[in-house]
Amino acid sequence: MLSRTKKFVLIILIIYLLLITWQFVTAAKDGAGLIPANGKAVDISVMLFFSIQPNGWNENIISLVMMLAFVPTFGTGLIIYFKNNNMFGAVQQRVGYHKFLKTGVINSFVVGFLFSLITNIYQLALISVFYYPFFFKTRPLKLYIGARPGYFSTNQLIDLCSYVILAAVGWGIFAILIFSIGLFVSKNSIYLVLGPCVGLGLTLLSILISMGSKFWLFVSYSWFPFAVLAPGQFALGSRLPPINSYLLFMVVALLYLLFAAYLIKLWQQQKRRLG
Repeated sequence: MLSRTKKFVLIILIIYLLLITWQFVTAAKDGAGLIPANGKAVDISVMLFFSIQPNGWNENIISLVMMLAFVPTFGTGLIIYFKNNNMFGAVQQRVGYHKFLKTGVINSFVVGFLFSLITNIYQLALISVFYYPFFFKTRPLKLYIGARPGYFSTNQLIDLCSYVILAAVGWGIFAILIFSIGLFVSKNSIYLVLGPCVGLGLTLLSILISMGSKFWLFVSYSWFPFAVLAPGQFALGSRLPPINSYLLFMVVALLYLLFAAYLIKLWQQQKRRLG
């Protein structure tokens, strides 16, 4: 017999799987007319894959919000639950603060990384099997320059692999950030919506600040969550990032990790001071 929590997780995963499957079905239906009848190799599968990513023309907002909410929850929801009830004293005495926090960070990253990686691999498999095989370098590279904001061309295998891996790492880092903020959240129900709230808040702040000078454009991108969650997929206010997506990814990832480390250290110091 499955426990109530396991049933809830299973139901959420099934709903999420159905959503991204339906997203592929509708995108493939819209792109059916692009499949060549003469057997010519084209790169429509790569374009379809990026179209169902965040900010693509076939994106699914509901599945994105679900990822923002449940990736941190699945990774560290139980740890936050222990922190917020009377069991935390026993847990802290048994494992100590260091191991408690280390477990939270590792679980956050692993769940975020695997959730994103499995999602993208599943989407790639659906496209390859039920839509059209993947072909690369079908046209001169210069024709793709500027096609997407993040300097990932749409006809290079290395770019596709880079996007999938970086997005997985980005989700892991974002989950660590949410965990570090969640240490200061005393309500378990709030932690469930913390990911979407932080993601939306940082996005809106980035959009507002991006309307200024080039300096403020760089500042707005420096904490933009989708620079790590979906590298190369966004242009704030139709203004391209001042640096390429690889460098921008590293800047945002480093900033998130430093801020998360600061919050974790601060929380640990407060707990030790209060006894």
